[in-house]
Amino acid sequence: MPERAKTTESAEFFSTYGFVVLRNLLGREEVRELRAEVLDALSANYELPTEQVAQATGTSGFYLPMTGPRTPVSRALLADPRIMDAARSFLGRDVVPKPAKGILYRDASSWHADSYVRELEAVKVVAYLDPLGADTGALRVLPGSHHEDVSDALREHRANNPPGSPVLDEELESALWPGLALDSTPGDVIVFDVNLWHASLSGRDRLQWSASYAAVPRDERETAAVRDYIVSFLGAGHVYDTERYPYFDPDWSRPGAPPYAEALNRICAPA
Repeated sequence: MPERAKTTESAEFFSTYGFVVLRNLLGREEVRELRAEVLDALSANYELPTEQVAQATGTSGFYLPMTGPRTPVSRALLADPRIMDAARSFLGRDVVPKPAKGILYRDASSWHADSYVRELEAVKVVAYLDPLGADTGALRVLPGSHHEDVSDALREHRANNPPGSPVLDEELESALWPGLALDSTPGDVIVFDVNLWHASLSGRDRLQWSASYAAVPRDERETAAVRDYIVSFLGAGHVYDTERYPYFDPDWSRPGAPPYAEALNRICAPA
């Protein structure tokens, strides 16, 4: 009897191509509540625009941590077994989360990877809260580009073909990078390796909830890589109400914290 076909949600698929799309992971009511919470939280911290940007810069957007008590839907989703178990499966060991964020992306994003650090084993989890296709800003990926040799070649390609500044040349980005657009509807969850090259072209305002999960480090080099990745958001210059919207969940340092909190606190403690 022939072996059962592997699915596109399998760990083998993820290892080979660097991403999976978990279709309809979130229910309709979950999506409604999460979208409302992301919009409310962003609106409480920023004066959100009413008109779309005319030209893409690759930099415009609003970012906010959503891991504290004022964002309970996001807070619960970060620790949701459906997501954490998927991260564990794809990374092959236990994980610690990087705090969740709500984001309003305003324009396109050029081709890049979130990390080029090989000591970091981590996945990013994103849920777009608007239906997206190739011509409306869907996430695009280069399958297999998380592998070190491919990524090194793409870094050289990127250096030889900069994305354009201050206006991003979306047409050239599409022509020089033959990516795969991952069409999605609210409820779908995309998981990808942080070393995977990805972009978003042709889109404008779109809401996203995202979180990341790093494999629990095994030595000092991996610990430093995970720490740098988790705290990088704090040095990005985002201005918001840090008391009402803390980056780290305050309950992580209190009795009854979830099992991963101890490891996370240890990793992120000052060296």
